[in-house]
Amino acid sequence: MIGFISFIVVFNLLIFVHELGHFVAAKAVGVEISEFGFGYPPRLIKLGTWRGTAITLNALPLGGFVKMHEDDPSVPGSIANRSRSARALVFSAGALMNLLLAMLLYSVTFMLGVPMPVEQPGTGIYYVTPNSPAARAGLAPGDNVISIGDQMVRDSQHAVELVKAHLGQPVTLAVQRGDETFDVTVTPRVDPPPNEGAIGISLDLPLTRQSYPIWQAVPLGVRTTFGTVRAMCQGIRAAIRGALPFQISGPVGIYQTTKEVAQTGIDRLIEFTAFLSINLFLLNLLPLPALDGGRLIFVLLELLRGGRRIPPEKEGFVHAIGMMALIGLMIVVTVIDEQRYFG
Repeated sequence: MIGFISFIVVFNLLIFVHELGHFVAAKAVGVEISEFGFGYPPRLIKLGTWRGTAITLNALPLGGFVKMHEDDPSVPGSIANRSRSARALVFSAGALMNLLLAMLLYSVTFMLGVPMPVEQPGTGIYYVTPNSPAARAGLAPGDNVISIGDQMVRDSQHAVELVKAHLGQPVTLAVQRGDETFDVTVTPRVDPPPNEGAIGISLDLPLTRQSYPIWQAVPLGVRTTFGTVRAMCQGIRAAIRGALPFQISGPVGIYQTTKEVAQTGIDRLIEFTAFLSINLFLLNLLPLPALDGGRLIFVLLELLRGGRRIPPEKEGFVHAIGMMALIGLMIVVTVIDEQRYFG
């Protein structure tokens, strides 16, 4: 249940912030908006009206939407009869809001405290596999393992050796979490699933949690956001070259990952939400029809054509075809995710 609630909250936050960006930018340049909806229709209730826009609450809890005239320049108040700079602002505002959200969330993680590696005896837990012996024992990322059995742990390699010496047998781990030290008992698996390890944890240098004041956390959050954007772009280029496998996930994959991350703590969930927000930022700026990046391409073409616009009906047709293609791709990805996680 925690995983499902976390997924709904994260998904709605990302989509709502994105649509809010479009809404604010459109209002700022004078575009008429008939409706700003929380969730998707059917409509449950009209919450009110603000500057000519109906604010509604809808039945499907999947983010939100902004309803405005887009493709017809002859319609008064439509985005199509605004200047190129105004249209570019509206089309890019959603993605930019996702980027700002990532900066905010990363800054919050630095204020809450982030695990930092330190040189000292013991070993730190960096990841706990869901439903593993470690997860069932209550271990979490950020914990430090001090001893295994009756032996003090020197480093991560020593910890692996001690675990292997107790395969199939209950063994006690002394664990440090912040200022607290406690014991847990786990039974290392003789034949664990691939890439999980005997008890289901990833180990490295011991960790200490370090918190930052807001004037340091915000620059760190901004730096982390742009570092993540850079890393994602490098990953995309590597996948195009064939140096890395090209993998995408749909709602099923995102749900599964969100559920796993939610089990490791609120700080990891906030960090993961920032990561997803950056994904949404980059995805929407791809120069594909029906996406914000595809609409920006038509603005750029107008500039390159000396102000001559692509006929609205042709642009609308291209976006309609692109939307159908995206829906088809989403169905395929959902089927693949279904087989990967439940098949």
